[in-house]
Amino acid sequence: MRGWHPAADQRTARKTPRASDRALTLHTYGYRCAACGRTPKDDHVKLVIDHKIPLDLGGSNEADNLQPLCEEDNHAKQALFSSHEQNAEALRVSLSLPDAHLRIGELLKALEGIEVPRELIALVAREENHGDPTKRMRELRALGWKIKNSRRKEGRRSLSFYRLDSWEPWPLGGPKAAIARMEHARKLARRLESQTMNASERET
Repeated sequence: MRGWHPAADQRTARKTPRASDRALTLHTYGYRCAACGRTPKDDHVKLVIDHKIPLDLGGSNEADNLQPLCEEDNHAKQALFSSHEQNAEALRVSLSLPDAHLRIGELLKALEGIEVPRELIALVAREENHGDPTKRMRELRALGWKIKNSRRKEGRRSLSFYRLDSWEPWPLGGPKAAIARMEHARKLARRLESQTMNASERET
């Protein structure tokens, strides 16, 4: 996707990805749409080379920012980013951050009180196979963030939204490290509980 802003090419000189990078991208993904998995051979779809992070939001033409999408999913992604054009700066800042929790959290903070679609969260998270936004929300809640989830029907689709009501400062060392420590503590607690139960059963 060459950036979603309609005046993108008029504002900034653009380069298209190198032919070798386009070919490598198609080969890496097995000539499948990165979103739905359909192929030109089996499903008669047309694949286009998409920028995972749009150029207007700081993305590049390098191979690691490229993926094949069918035209349907590419148009859906363009529409999603276009619907948030007024939040372009928040998206640009979020997408530049090094960790999925930071990217999701800073976007939610910038849009605090606004329902953010799950699809946009997944795109900003920049995780393979769309990641797991539901898990990331649980982890942010574990850090003290108040995030409300809602669902509603739009046509035949059931869509999920997340709204940030309040947040806590990022922990020392970053959220990823803090969540890893919490998970480690939970595992130790479960192990201790299991050992205690086993010891109690042996005594009886």
